[in-house]
Amino acid sequence: MKIFSTLKLNSFSNLRKARLFAFCLSLGIIPSLSAATYKAEDRPWYHFIREKMPQTKIPAIEEFSLSNGVKVYFLRSETVPLVTLQIFIDGGAFEVADEKLGLQGLWGETVVFSGSDALGRDALSAYLEGRATSFSYAAGSARSAFNVVSMAHYFSRDVETLFQVLSEPRFAAEDFSLLKTRALQLLTRRDENPAKWAALGMAKLYWGDSVRGRYATERTVKAVERDDLVSWQKKNWRGERLTLAVTGDIKKSALENLLNRTFGTMPFDKNLAPDMTKMHILSRGKPNTVHLLEKEIPQTTVLYKAPGIKHNASDYYALRLFDFLLGGDSFNSYLMQKIRTEKGWAYTAYSSYETDDFTGSLLLFTQTANASLSDVIGLTDSILAKPEAFVTAEKIAEAKIALRNKFVFLFEKPAEYLKSYLQLKWDGLPPTYLENYVSNLDRVTEKDILRIARTYYKPENFTILLCGPKENYRKVSPIRPGVTENLVLEK
Repeated sequence: MKIFSTLKLNSFSNLRKARLFAFCLSLGIIPSLSAATYKAEDRPWYHFIREKMPQTKIPAIEEFSLSNGVKVYFLRSETVPLVTLQIFIDGGAFEVADEKLGLQGLWGETVVFSGSDALGRDALSAYLEGRATSFSYAAGSARSAFNVVSMAHYFSRDVETLFQVLSEPRFAAEDFSLLKTRALQLLTRRDENPAKWAALGMAKLYWGDSVRGRYATERTVKAVERDDLVSWQKKNWRGERLTLAVTGDIKKSALENLLNRTFGTMPFDKNLAPDMTKMHILSRGKPNTVHLLEKEIPQTTVLYKAPGIKHNASDYYALRLFDFLLGGDSFNSYLMQKIRTEKGWAYTAYSSYETDDFTGSLLLFTQTANASLSDVIGLTDSILAKPEAFVTAEKIAEAKIALRNKFVFLFEKPAEYLKSYLQLKWDGLPPTYLENYVSNLDRVTEKDILRIARTYYKPENFTILLCGPKENYRKVSPIRPGVTENLVLEK
């Protein structure tokens, strides 16, 4: 039989067993090829699927300060001969003037691309490629970061070399011009992505004209000049703004010596640290309104957004579980099952949430054919109005198991884990947060989850944005307005 074509039957005895097995199958019998009987829970692999997950060993993070006061977080990992340095810089887009939005991103990209007078663009590129060293930048609203990934035996030399680049960037005019042109091209292409365009529109609706609602446009990027980068460098490249995170194959003593002779020499004045509370802004969106970002395309992007809770709120765990059941579990979530699987109205439908040290928000996302738009809104509203339809003891138990299993993967990549560790710290979570995460999830009850659903996820709490054709919306849900309000965004 074909079923045995890949078996290694190295003896007459094995061949007899195989023939016996095939004969029994033909009779509808599933035989045992061994005289012994084993219980599933006695099998060595059983603990991987049982409901009670083995205790996760949480890596210990070491903390120390450089001679000038810069904080360092360190996690040694000798699994591979690599070291990762993440240089977090407090402050960012929220400090940029309205007419220069885009400055922060252009600054970091030019530093990484243009190099210094001692190591120009081509020389820097050859240096990095020859050593397989990664040097990159990521901009953010509250913080930005430079990232260095090196082979362990190159790390000290790489840090010294790249510290010099970071401290004395040349901001070559031709390099800046090239990067600025590329940024403008990306802004032009942004209009081709309805989901991205809708996200910008929702940020504008939800946060208003605050620093959280702003975004770079062609006009503001064109206004950025090379001299702006020089001024931004002087303001940002200072010790009081930095947090260093290091993971990998290096001894702590060697790391301390290396960082002290580089980053430990930077000027440091706590009084010049950025005021991070400027990001403490509450939603300015209008609940239960439907807005249209007009775009002639064959499908409509639908965004729902409403106020949520901050990360260290006691209700966080109940919210985490409800989001998982509603739409955070992709294909198994209730939104996906009802909107895509049963109705076929959308390719994707999901929910998510954001939390920080001050506030939080809830998001629902769907992209649907224009003809199904109003039906999708009506069904989404009915799902939000009746959480008891999918919040059951059985589903909650399944969600808890899934989230416990996902928790393990937080520690899979040391550099990503350390980044998450710092984000938890910045969000005001206690040092015992990870240690108690699973037990806090387990304590959440069905009553807790339904209370969260009925408090924060009421349909009328949400601001709705549609990115699609005009005159495509019709009132289906009884709580929604009959007409949309137009939203116009600057490109």
